[in-house]
Amino acid sequence: MITELYIENIALIDQVQLTFSPRFNILTGETGAGKSVILHSLGLVLGERIRGNIVRQSQEQARIQIVADPVTPVFQQIQKTLQTIEIDDEELVTLHRQITQSGRSRSNINGHVINLKQLKTLGHLLVDIHGQHQHQSLFQQGMHGQILDDYGGLIPLRQEVTSKYESVQSLIHQIAQLNHDYQKLKAEKDLLTFQVKEIAEADLQVGEEEELNKERQRLSNAQQLFELADQIYQGLHGGQMKPSLLDTLRTLNKLSTKLADLDEQTESTNQRLESTLYEIEDLAQDMRDYRDQIEFLPSRLNEIEDLAQDMRDYRDQIEFLPSRLNEIEDRLSTFSRMKQKYGATTKQVIGHYQKSVEKLEVIELSSEKIKIVQEKLQKVKKSAQAKAEQLSVKRKSIARKLETLIQKELRTLSMEKAQFYISQEQTDLTATGIDSIEFLVATNIGSELKPLVEIASGGEISRLMLALKSILAQTDPIPTLIFDEIDVGIGGHTANVVGHKLKQLSQFRQLICISHLPQIASLADKHFRINKKIIGKNTFITAKELTMEERVEEIARMQGGQDTDTAIAHAKELLNLS
Repeated sequence: MITELYIENIALIDQVQLTFSPRFNILTGETGAGKSVILHSLGLVLGERIRGNIVRQSQEQARIQIVADPVTPVFQQIQKTLQTIEIDDEELVTLHRQITQSGRSRSNINGHVINLKQLKTLGHLLVDIHGQHQHQSLFQQGMHGQILDDYGGLIPLRQEVTSKYESVQSLIHQIAQLNHDYQKLKAEKDLLTFQVKEIAEADLQVGEEEELNKERQRLSNAQQLFELADQIYQGLHGGQMKPSLLDTLRTLNKLSTKLADLDEQTESTNQRLESTLYEIEDLAQDMRDYRDQIEFLPSRLNEIEDLAQDMRDYRDQIEFLPSRLNEIEDRLSTFSRMKQKYGATTKQVIGHYQKSVEKLEVIELSSEKIKIVQEKLQKVKKSAQAKAEQLSVKRKSIARKLETLIQKELRTLSMEKAQFYISQEQTDLTATGIDSIEFLVATNIGSELKPLVEIASGGEISRLMLALKSILAQTDPIPTLIFDEIDVGIGGHTANVVGHKLKQLSQFRQLICISHLPQIASLADKHFRINKKIIGKNTFITAKELTMEERVEEIARMQGGQDTDTAIAHAKELLNLS
């Protein structure tokens, strides 16, 4: 509900602040006093579009603000609308809108900036204004099914339909995505199949290429290897090289044995001996040391024999195989071709093969998965359709009951000739079922049933809304209802009936009404008088909450009388009856 309304610099308003009752609030005043400006200001802070220049002359900007205390379900809807903006559920909700002379505006909720769309959505959650087309939930066809389901207690069944519909939509989206992915992969299928076949036939093995290169090197240099090996063998074992290294070593062995036993001295003259004595001794000593150091190791000869034998074996195993060399060249060419296409190394080629195989498997699995999901979709669709048909049958029954009740209410509101009908047309499955629900009305005999939005009379609109709201009061979630011109064209007994219906409705919802009838005004919990005052050279719209004494005077005025004893007495009587 709305607890406070503050208006600044709108039209002829300087500053107006109203504190409302949670139940029945009445605004009265002379024709042209500014009651519509109050309601228009309220509409602006609830998201209505700005029409014309509404900022008070000589002022740069206008401000409108409401403070609301929403019930829990409405608060949850507010939080859902705001999404990223979090509001403490213990806080009051403050909506604020600032408008400049140029017509630009800024809005916020509890200090958080919001856009006009969000403001309008919040306004629809908080307030229903009747008597003009803005903010009327009943003028929105999309709300008619919600209202019918609320009244008939069909919300749980409707939620089941919504859940199944969402499952249908999710599966449809999943199939679309699978088909998209499948078509994309399918375009690669032929290429992937070719690549997998080509790489599989090549049968590349890690390390194979290195071994082939070594073998190719040996086969390509077979002649040269044979000649070198043979020369080394001949040099070690004798043959065409004379003397051979082995023969020379054998000769040196014999000489080494003799030199080891030999100790000869050079004879000379005494002078030379004396002069070179020390040198000869040194030389003798050196030769002696040399002789003593010379050792013959037979094992070395054995090693050389083994080396010669190994070299002969190596020479004899060298093959001259041109056909094998051709095979190797062809195989290495295959490696080169595969690496040019699929990767710089054998490992990368094999990796490409594995990925391609996996993609082909995905393609096959995607095709199967699409079939599985399509089968599931048909089952869920069938279930959703059955549940929606069940909801549709119940709606038809509830619609006839609601039509009867509203028709009865309209008769009590001096609309005996009006007809009310709930249209229910079959549609494809949606989140709300298979029905297009719309409230239709004909206000005169012989008139064609029309959508509510096409009703011309503001009074008829308000009374129709009162009839609907009276019946739907306990299921309608909107906490505040505003009725403008609800008493147009009625009086006497009908006015009393309308007044008491409003009073009854205020037990469930907060009401703010503009009225010209004393019978209705006398039933209010709070009564505000709207006036125009001239101060100096300026005219201002003012609003004042009336005391009991002031209410008596205002109701007396509304009866068309002056401040006479009779008018006052009648006013007091009305107030006492309320």
